[in-house]
This record gives sequence, C-alpha cells and structure tokens, in this order.
Amino acid sequence: MNYKIAVKIVAINGIVFGVVLLSIDLAFGRYLLHSPALDIPQAAVGVRKIYDTSLIEGRKIGTKSVYTRDQQGYRPSKNDLGNRGIVLTIGGSTTDQRYVDDAKTWQRILESKIDKKVINGGVDGQSTFGHVFSLKNWHAKTLDLEKVDDIIFYVGVNDVRFSKGVVSSRSNIYDSPTLRRRFRSYLSKRSFLYGRLRELKLKLDLLRGVQFKLPDGAVQIGHGKSNPKFLDNHISSNIPLRTHDEIREYKQLFNELLTVSKKYFPNARIHVVQQQDPKCLITGTRVYIRVSPKAIPAIREYCSGLASIYLSQQQIINASSSVDIFLLKMFLDNPVPDEGFYDGLHTNILGSRAIGEYLAMNLSLQTFTRVDK
Repeated sequence: MNYKIAVKIVAINGIVFGVVLLSIDLAFGRYLLHSPALDIPQAAVGVRKIYDTSLIEGRKIGTKSVYTRDQQGYRPSKNDLGNRGIVLTIGGSTTDQRYVDDAKTWQRILESKIDKKVINGGVDGQSTFGHVFSLKNWHAKTLDLEKVDDIIFYVGVNDVRFSKGVVSSRSNIYDSPTLRRRFRSYLSKRSFLYGRLRELKLKLDLLRGVQFKLPDGAVQIGHGKSNPKFLDNHISSNIPLRTHDEIREYKQLFNELLTVSKKYFPNARIHVVQQQDPKCLITGTRVYIRVSPKAIPAIREYCSGLASIYLSQQQIINASSSVDIFLLKMFLDNPVPDEGFYDGLHTNILGSRAIGEYLAMNLSLQTFTRVDK
C-alpha cells in the first residue's frame, strides 16, 4: 500500500475517533453546569459513591457508606427549610467525612438536635486559605446570605502547615494551585472522559499501594485504615511554640477569614471550633504527644505547631471588636473516644456522632424564627 495513502487513512481514522470521543465528552460532561463549587480546588460536585467501610467501622465485611454531593457541592441536609435558618459548616476532611454515611455525619447529628438546616461545606485538605477563597467564590454565590444564621469553622489540623509562615500555600493544590493544576481540576470536574480516567488511575494506585502525603497527615490515598498505637502515658513535646515572627502571617490570614465571613454573611454568628486531634494533648502552652516518635517521627513538631495555631486563633478572636465570634476549645474537652477515629484523625460513625452531640451541647446557635418578608 502506498505510504501516503496509509498515512491519510490513519489520519482520517484518528480524526473520526477524536470527534467521537469529543462528542461523547460533550454529551455526558458538565460543561454547561453552573455551579460555583466547580471552581473550588478539590471540591466534589454532583457525585454519589458507595464505599465499603467495614475496616474503619470495625464491623463485618460488607458495611457500606453512601457519600453524596449535590450540584451545589454540599452533602445532603434538610430539604424543607421553612422559616428555619441555615448553619453552614466549613472545614477540611474532618468536616467532609468522606467515609461516614450521608445520614450519620456530625452535621446530620447536629441537625437532628436543632431546628435548623445544617450544610456540610467541608473540602478534603482545605485550610483557612481555602476557606477564605470558598467563602467568596462558592458559599456567598450559592446560599441565601440573609438565611445563614451561623457559620461553624471546624479547623486546626490543616493550618499546621502555616505555623511557620504561609509560603506553603503557594502552588499548593488545596490553597492556590498552579495554572496547570487548575486546568486539570477544571477537566476532572467537567469532562466525562477525563474524570473517568482519573478515577481509574486512583483505583490502580490503591491496588499498587501508592502513598501520598496529604496536608492533614494522612499518607495513603483514601485516608488511613487504622489508628496508631496511642501511648498509655503521654510524653512532653519539648518543642517550643512558634515565635511571633513565625506565626505572624498566619494571624493575618486567620483575621482575614473572620473579616470576610462578616462581610459576606453579616447576620451570621461565627463559631471557631478548634478540633480534637487524638495524637496531641494540649493544655494551655503545654504540649504532649500520645504517639511514639518512632511511629510518627515529626509528631513533636506537629503537635507544637497545632498548639501554636490554636493560641494564635484565640489571640485574634480576643482582639476582635465583633461580639458575634465565638471560640470553642474542643481539643481541651476531647469528646471523641480513641475508638471514634479510624486513622488517628478522621472519625468513623461513633466519632462523628460524638462530635455532633458535643457541638449541639456547647455551641450558642441563634434560635429565633424567621419571618418571611
């Protein structure tokens, strides 16, 4: 066969194949979907997945959990709002709770105990830097600003990386991804074919045991599957808290979070919940570790950084002139038992229930009934 004819046939077939793939992608993709959540790094939109959570729940094989995100990027909550207000919850993976069933997240537990709609706006890996971005570009564009009575920031762990400056936010996939990563994120959320290829790659990586270091300390795709061995007697960290110069940039970032929250949601009370991390024991400026440094070499530095973050948040809130900003030091009360965690950080059903009940008892949420205008 003539070489030129062969090349021509291959080229024509390639073009036809490309047109077919493009047609499929356009037909089944979400390029026309208008949802501000699509522009938020790592936020899931319009998904429903079923996970086998037998290992993390310590139950028989076959235990399933349903994970759903609607077209606006939120997990399920009460549909009938009526005259009730909205409680918006913002945080990282411990707010998202990917492996806790839709009906058993701490938001649903809290919702069952108060007469309000509790919205889960958690995003895996997101820090205060991402929370500021999400407030402006997602929540403020999606929710009725007048109906958001309370905002709960369930924070701490993902901000440890800022305890010595915010330089780590630059080009970070969760905070300020590069142009290339933004393009990949754009395709993964809108393209039918690219999204399926990424899911396939993730499954293959899981089978191969590929590990990645995530901002919240989890080192395996899909989080860990077992708790570290907690020490019977905690050990002093012996690492000093961060200096004023080291923590200064984070204080500015956290202050921006409070300012932006009040700007876009002026009627909302702000609740900063300093989350419990079972690996650390923090009492004032004293920091202890509950896991052997042999198991987690950087645990002393990590717990000291977490304590520094919490102290900085307290100082910024105390200096604020707003009377509608509240601080809840959950890390002092430690309401979640060790068995309520499945990898030393993320909660299972037991842990999420404990958090929901704790927040219902300790948060001063607005209780007035709204009157339709």
